[in-house]
Amino acid sequence: MSSFNFSRHFLPEKGIWLFHQETKKFKTNSLKCILPLPLDREKASANALLPFVLYRGSADFPESIDLIRRLEELFGTDLSVDVRKKGEWQLIDFSLETVNSDFLPETRDIFPDVLEILSGVQFKPLLENGGFRKSYVEGEKRTLEEEIINLKNNKMEYALERCFQEMCQGEPFSVFRYGDPEQIRKITPEELFEHHRKISSQTPIFIFFVGNIPLKQVKEWVNNSFPSREGVFEVRTNGVIIPSRPEKVVVEKDTISQGKLNIGYRTGINRRDLDFPSLLVANGLLGSFPHSRLFRTIREEHGLAYYIFSRLESTKGLLTVSAGIDAEKFEETIDIIEKEWQKIVRNEVNEQEINFTQKALCSQLKISEDNPFQLMGIEIVNAINSFGQSRRELMEKINQVSSEDVARVLGRIKRDTIYFLKPEEEGN
Repeated sequence: MSSFNFSRHFLPEKGIWLFHQETKKFKTNSLKCILPLPLDREKASANALLPFVLYRGSADFPESIDLIRRLEELFGTDLSVDVRKKGEWQLIDFSLETVNSDFLPETRDIFPDVLEILSGVQFKPLLENGGFRKSYVEGEKRTLEEEIINLKNNKMEYALERCFQEMCQGEPFSVFRYGDPEQIRKITPEELFEHHRKISSQTPIFIFFVGNIPLKQVKEWVNNSFPSREGVFEVRTNGVIIPSRPEKVVVEKDTISQGKLNIGYRTGINRRDLDFPSLLVANGLLGSFPHSRLFRTIREEHGLAYYIFSRLESTKGLLTVSAGIDAEKFEETIDIIEKEWQKIVRNEVNEQEINFTQKALCSQLKISEDNPFQLMGIEIVNAINSFGQSRRELMEKINQVSSEDVARVLGRIKRDTIYFLKPEEEGN
């Protein structure tokens, strides 16, 4: 059984949740600092732009090269920023990785210096005329716009994003993690700084640590490095709902040679639900692995798809089936997907399939032990889902799932949206 299990500690005067996992397995100490923000169409673009501007220059390191040089002095410490989306949360993500002091020639630990840099980037921004430095803001706006526009070059991910937009129209989940290019262009340095000021005073901070430093020491260094803050620091994930409305079919055209089919389903289940382990097994049996039903029937038996798989958005409660197909195979592919789905609902499943799926899911969770950032990624999803099941608990419950549980869970799921991105030259 896995020994990895984060301890959780709240530092009220800092508004920080600290998730700590002490281990000697890695030669590095790794940390993620997450600011969870509710997805909001009006604020998403500013949320997305902010970390990149903060990283570009701070009061301590006005130029990017200054920060890079200081990180190099700290034995090649790596600091990166990004913005992610989990359910209806937009996550500002600062990631750190530095060498464990056991492998350094110096006697002192460099981790306090690393935390000071991280805190400075977040809370001591470089200001100019009452706002962020204009050249940095304008430069990062252009980069972010290009990132959003370039999404369309990855047709598989673009089609999935369009499916989510159509499926969740009018819901926060339909907002792209990097916001909207038109809104980004309107953001001024002064507006962005005011936005930063509000976020800094009102948003909880989740710090995830994996490495060979005791909890007491990490808590002390975090307390010393981060400023005290006053505010209400709560994260509440909404319950999962299944809207009552007709199924939607959306077909769009693009200059592609292969059609991209995405079918979106509402599960009504998130990570806090007692049926979540059963949903994981159901999804694995359906389309997550090479032994899964959809891969075997649609790709190998019928030769209809260049690729096909299913995946979960476990915070929002969505399941999607994605396939690369020829346009003329659209209806046939959907028909076979539905037939395989109904076979599982009727419990036409053998024990070997269930066992293979359980072993594959547990293997995925065990493999995450070899990567500190994968470990933290699982714990991040747990945190924004009000501290759902740990990896250890999840593996135990996965192995208890029966074929009847799988049939019952899939029987509850509602097909919501079919989205197809088809080649332009094809007929209607």
